[in-house]
Amino acid sequence: MTLLKDRLAATKQKLNALKEARKASDKARRKAYKESKADQARTLALVGEAVLRRVERGEMDEADFRQMMFGR
Repeated sequence: MTLLKDRLAATKQKLNALKEARKASDKARRKAYKESKADQARTLALVGEAVLRRVERGEMDEADFRQMMFGR
């Protein structure tokens, strides 16, 4: 009977360790995804600002810009 209890306890410990590892992995994955989304948004804003400045300075035709943005 003690052998069975020992095996059960060991199995529970392994299961808990696997659950904790999965939680840590999920947390790291969520954090990386959130950071990558923030990086993409930051990059998009910077590129947009650069393009708008080119239009303002006359380096890019406004009609071309509108065609690129809106397809009109």
